[in-house]
Amino acid sequence: MRRIHTLIRSAGWSLLMLSTVSAWAGPGTDPMSSPDRPPAALYQQAQAPAGTSPMLIALADPSLASTAAKRAQLTYLVRCALPAEVAVYADHNGTRFTFPGSLGLAPRWIDEAMTPSEERWVSACLLAHVNAIGASVPISLRATPPPVPALTVSDDEAQSFSMFEGGFFGNLFTPEPVAYTCRGARTPSQEHDPIWQQRLCTQETGEITAGMPLTVCRLLLTGPCEDSASLTVQGTPYTEVIFTYLRPSTPAAALPSGTPATFWTAGGQPYYVLP
Repeated sequence: MRRIHTLIRSAGWSLLMLSTVSAWAGPGTDPMSSPDRPPAALYQQAQAPAGTSPMLIALADPSLASTAAKRAQLTYLVRCALPAEVAVYADHNGTRFTFPGSLGLAPRWIDEAMTPSEERWVSACLLAHVNAIGASVPISLRATPPPVPALTVSDDEAQSFSMFEGGFFGNLFTPEPVAYTCRGARTPSQEHDPIWQQRLCTQETGEITAGMPLTVCRLLLTGPCEDSASLTVQGTPYTEVIFTYLRPSTPAAALPSGTPATFWTAGGQPYYVLP
């Protein structure tokens, strides 16, 4: 059976929002407190063990979830940092908002500040979710070696998500956040796949910042991922890197009749990506 918990959707949020995350979730902060009882909650990626409910953790400051933008940040921060056995909630104006954990890259964040390595892992995860145009695109997250089971992929997943987009790394929790990407190798046919119209974070803008190309998502492009030198920036080596892979688009004419799909046109030909 295909593992699905690493198959997540990229989010339509910006680096401006990520910088806001670093302002309130940086080292030494603990914005959470434990509640009295857990809820019954489900999450579609990594899930709590069957028959159990995630432990519910209350935000010490509910204002951190007071706007849609803040809740979007919190959704991905909790998804990246905490394991599936934990869900975070906040009550705001009579409405309860729940944010399930999933990948568990910083499981101790409930009780203590992240370590520098955890900061970099969570930053890599957040950056991998960024989508410059607000599109929701299925992606496969991977790491070598995987720091948590959720970043281990099955053979089926590796075969289905075969296009190497790139790697994401940096640290968004430092006083001066840094965000980098390397570009994955692609075949000529992959290079022309319409999916790249919806995933732009490894595509250059022509601008240069700090001596490196700037991408559409305002990340610094360090070079090809296959070159190990691309994972060292200004003398700092990064081992906490999350690589993203995409599922190739398929011409609509190749679809069985009645297949649900999201369509768009490229080069005069309709394509789809699975929902």
